[in-house]
Amino acid sequence: MPENKGLKFGILCNSMNFHRWQAEIIRMLVQHGHEPALIIMNTQKAQSIPPAEKLKKYPWKHFLYRIYQRYFLKPAMKQEIDLSDELKKVPIQACHIRKVDFSEFFSDEDVNFIKNQELDFILRFGFNIIRGKILYAARYGIWSYHHADEQKYRGGPPCFWEIYHSDPITGAVLQRLNEKLDAGVILRKGMFGTIKHSYRENLDRVYSGSIPWVMQVCTDIQNGNAVYLDAPGSTTKARVYKVPGNLKMLGFTIKLFVNRLKFHLKDIFLSEKWNIGIIEAAAGKVAFNWTAYSKRIKWLPEPAAGTYVADPFIYTLGDVNRLVYEKYDYHKMQGNIEQLTLTNAHPDVDKVVVLHDGTHFSFPYVFEHEVEVYCIPENAVSGKTRLYRLSCSEKQFEPIAEISDKPLIDPVLFKWGNYWWLFGTLPGFPSERLYIYYATNLLGPYVPHAGNPVKTDIFSARPAGKPFVVEGTLYRPAQNCSKTYGGSIVINQVMTLSTEAFQEQSAAELFPARNWRYNKGMHTLTGNGGITVIDAKRMQFIPVASWNKLKRKLSAIS
Repeated sequence: MPENKGLKFGILCNSMNFHRWQAEIIRMLVQHGHEPALIIMNTQKAQSIPPAEKLKKYPWKHFLYRIYQRYFLKPAMKQEIDLSDELKKVPIQACHIRKVDFSEFFSDEDVNFIKNQELDFILRFGFNIIRGKILYAARYGIWSYHHADEQKYRGGPPCFWEIYHSDPITGAVLQRLNEKLDAGVILRKGMFGTIKHSYRENLDRVYSGSIPWVMQVCTDIQNGNAVYLDAPGSTTKARVYKVPGNLKMLGFTIKLFVNRLKFHLKDIFLSEKWNIGIIEAAAGKVAFNWTAYSKRIKWLPEPAAGTYVADPFIYTLGDVNRLVYEKYDYHKMQGNIEQLTLTNAHPDVDKVVVLHDGTHFSFPYVFEHEVEVYCIPENAVSGKTRLYRLSCSEKQFEPIAEISDKPLIDPVLFKWGNYWWLFGTLPGFPSERLYIYYATNLLGPYVPHAGNPVKTDIFSARPAGKPFVVEGTLYRPAQNCSKTYGGSIVINQVMTLSTEAFQEQSAAELFPARNWRYNKGMHTLTGNGGITVIDAKRMQFIPVASWNKLKRKLSAIS
């Protein structure tokens, strides 16, 4: 199919009122040139039941959940939006379905009519468990969301049981439906950190985080990269969950309260203390022989009280290796970028601040190109991403170009093949969504990757240092934030990197050693020649940090 030709799609729905996340998907498709060609409306109406009979048949065992959902649970992503005006030119086919147990079947007449519209795909934003010939009425089938990891949680309610079972991960899938319940062809899958103290926030996060997936599959179809559409269906054998009974709902409510209390107490009284370790070996050797090399680390001196050092990078001028890193000050609640010289992998005392302007800087990604040294730090508060170059004095990085109007978090910039590749995440989903941009020249312009965000995975999306090459294969360090921010480092093997496709798989995972002083997480690994630097953290009570966080929380309440 030509790249500039939009796809035709249908919408299965119960009315012209859509949840906000559904409306945003439809609007995104229309904005990118895809055509809503048919509204497939459910005309099945609830039977009229006398009040006395309705009261008798009321599902009292689910009373607490129904009350909670109706009066207390108000997720923004489930706000109803009327699209009648926006879709007024789209023809409507009213369909009366036939129910068999819990399944719904369309009449042959309706199926034939829908087939004649020559739709590329149909979005399921209504009806219930659909089976029969309707599943094959569009060229690429019916696409449906399941807001949970289908390997763990089938059924529903969405994003609920993860909190109930204290699961740190809430998954979601976009699938092409088949005859088997929750066993469709997986078109997209994402993993999000569970917000254990708020069901509303957990729902909003997962719903909003999965919105781009339909658009991404459409882009893959246009570019000829959607072979997965005909892959085998999921082989899940997960338990089918249902609406919680009153006792479980009471336990859930108590759990939410306890989780919220723990969240705020931990946030106030425990803060991160990071430090930097140095290993005399190349990054590839360290990454794939971590057990041995984790015992050979030489740590920098303990950072001063109320501060930490993290995000280490190295560059070399002549025979001199210089370490560049974030120095965070809890008193000022911001970081600057410092530099010191390494001699035989031991730090000298010539520390100097090389990047600061009164705002927060971190992750000073440093690289060398054509005898110049460049730095592309995280400075998300500025609302953009800038490239800096080392000054002639070698003691300051100076801005030379704004290479993105996006506030990239932990940006990584490197040359591979014919392009410069810019990786990073963005605010909102800083640890889950990976974005890629590319350019033929270092200074840009940088073009968004066709599949952005190319990955939604809290296990291995956020960059964690400088990519490295082993025997011609590119590897990308990434953070695993599934249990805690910067919990461990995943080494991803990049399988495909082009302007239209991206694929990688986990090749190794590096954990902090239990006997380290800093053993609660690590989130940067960077090599330069025969030296590799990492960072690691411990959690401790830092009075000034606790006071600042308490003031911030009190200010939010007032």
